[in-house]
Amino acid sequence: MFACTIAAPSAYAGGSDPASVVPVSGTSALPAGCGLAAGDGYVLNPNAEVQPMVARDPKNSSHLVAVYQQDRWNRYGSNGAVTAVSNDGGATWHASATQPAFSRCNGGTAANGGDYDVTTDHWITITPSGSAVAASFSLSRTGQVTAMLVSRSSDGGEHWDAPVTLQRDDTTEFFNDRPAITADPYHPGVLYTVWDRSFSESDGTWGQPVYMAKSTDDGKTWTTKKVYDFPTNSGAIGTVVTPMADGSLLLGMHVETDTTAATQVVRSTDGGDTWSTPTLNVAAPFTVGTKIPDPDNSSDPVRNATEPLLAAQPGGKVVNAVWQSQDSDGTFHVAYARSADSGKTWSSPVRVDKTPTGSAAVPAVAVTPGGAVAVTYYDFRKNTSATTLPTDFWAVTCADDCTESGSWREQHIEGSFDARTVPLTSSGRMLGDYTGLVSTGSAFVAVYGVATGNTSNPVDIHSATFYN
Repeated sequence: MFACTIAAPSAYAGGSDPASVVPVSGTSALPAGCGLAAGDGYVLNPNAEVQPMVARDPKNSSHLVAVYQQDRWNRYGSNGAVTAVSNDGGATWHASATQPAFSRCNGGTAANGGDYDVTTDHWITITPSGSAVAASFSLSRTGQVTAMLVSRSSDGGEHWDAPVTLQRDDTTEFFNDRPAITADPYHPGVLYTVWDRSFSESDGTWGQPVYMAKSTDDGKTWTTKKVYDFPTNSGAIGTVVTPMADGSLLLGMHVETDTTAATQVVRSTDGGDTWSTPTLNVAAPFTVGTKIPDPDNSSDPVRNATEPLLAAQPGGKVVNAVWQSQDSDGTFHVAYARSADSGKTWSSPVRVDKTPTGSAAVPAVAVTPGGAVAVTYYDFRKNTSATTLPTDFWAVTCADDCTESGSWREQHIEGSFDARTVPLTSSGRMLGDYTGLVSTGSAFVAVYGVATGNTSNPVDIHSATFYN
């Protein structure tokens, strides 16, 4: 099991007040020896935890639940999912008493609906009742069987019910990917899970429409349907739904065709039955899978599969969007836009990361009830050697005039650590496709992965509390 004692704050390297950093994970919380055998090109990273997400209880800001991948493979996910709970606003964490049965290593069986080789792309939310609901992309190791699962915890993340299958396909003709789950804070009991379900035809054409599952009973039962489609040879990846106080829903996504890509937001006023044309539509010069340029040109780059993320100010019309952008020199940065009318119109995008050289990667966003905004990201500004890739985790915050780049204040959160020791995937070194970030009132809590320098326990999940 992992440690849950408070660690010393990370080394401080500029910016404003240092964050308070604590461990969330340590060595693997899965049963020893579980999972498939390595071989045939499949390489396991034991004790490696990656790609966390975190949720805050809307009725108790001290109650947080995180989920992350445990024991990551080089291809198609991890042996299991792990959930952890904090009851003191992120100051300490402990492993859940049971884990959601998203794979066989998590206790999944044919009888309980979790009989899968691996699991990945976890997301989590907490409903107004205090129930935690987690989502998983669970699949066979070859990717022939893909499924979207959810699991509910009625005691706030300590114990988990058997998973519910939202969608399952047993053929490579279809591929379900990247779920995101959101509880509607304005309609108790209502939750949404969105994902993309790609298909390919024998004539070479393809598509990647958006599917949505909706629950009206606090995550106990669900109905699934396709809610957003695209022309032939185009589609979305990295979808996320954000409910607004006026009853509308915003759907953020990265959209690709054979030749173009864009960050888009569309809007629904009827619960997701119909959607507007894009209200935010920013062309992207890269597709998902484009690797983040290696500052050393060592042919060992960082994976880039980030998605647009939205954070709405509670009870109002303001919503903040961040996404990965790319400059003409090939480096990646964090773009930000703001809507003051529930997503109908948006400000012009601005760059908000403060990275002086190289790329900033894997942005996340959160907003306080008072409207202060935080964005976190990794960058490689301290890289000086071809054999290592020093990487740091940063935050920028803004309280006023956030549509101006100069209004954002930078804080160093943690680092440096060597990103060349995080799991290697076919798309590059995996810092994660996203990290977790929430507001707990006046503070922000980030949950993210760091390399440890310990080959027997290469990557851990940390939590950091910081302020505007």
